[in-house]
Amino acid sequence: MVLSAASEQQLADGSTRQTGVFLNEFYEPYRALIDAGYDVVVATPQGRAPAFDPEGMDPSYWKEHPEALAEAQALVTQLPQLRTPLNLSEVRARADDFQALLIPGGQGVMVDLLDDADLHGLLIHFGASDRPVGLVCHAPALLTRMPAQQNPFAGRSVTSVSGFEEWYIETFVMDARAKVRGIGDQLDDAGYRHETALPGRSHAMRDCNLVTSQNPFSGADFNAHFLAALSDWRNAGRCAADTDEPPRASR
Repeated sequence: MVLSAASEQQLADGSTRQTGVFLNEFYEPYRALIDAGYDVVVATPQGRAPAFDPEGMDPSYWKEHPEALAEAQALVTQLPQLRTPLNLSEVRARADDFQALLIPGGQGVMVDLLDDADLHGLLIHFGASDRPVGLVCHAPALLTRMPAQQNPFAGRSVTSVSGFEEWYIETFVMDARAKVRGIGDQLDDAGYRHETALPGRSHAMRDCNLVTSQNPFSGADFNAHFLAALSDWRNAGRCAADTDEPPRASR
């Protein structure tokens, strides 16, 4: 799992706000992977401790499992990997040691991960070797920065935070527009087949080894798709995109 270590975000009007990883977008896939028997390694740029967005602590994001908020908050303070994560450049050098790559969302992604060369290299490497790649909420924005001639995900079906959800967050949470926004439009412009569900609804998609999700309410669907992609890869499953058939997308 690659996490943002950015604790502050500058907005379009020059103001700043606290930012970071959205807590349940880390906790839910982390717990699902651990419960499925996987070891999870955490990496960040320069090996700095990840930051978590205070907005992600709001109980409104934990309505389905309110008891999980306290467990997630405790995990953040107790998990050794969050205190001393691996350096992202080290992970890139060891890419073949890992079965999958997962990037939780949050506005922090837009600060220190969006243009990170090591992360781009990892995405290219994992995509080219058909290993599962999971991008949550804001993290699909990374696909818009991939070098076109090396992009193994070109033309895939994806979802991400919707334009309405971006507007809502900016209006009622951030009090200003983000510097980098319009993720869905950027994905469309880059040639991806982008779609979203109604705001606040669970929505996740799988296109071969690429799994994307729309918002913090999509955890269960995202986890199911990602674990299935991992199982397929471990069992030498072959994606339809490797044949003459169109890529497989599931929701």
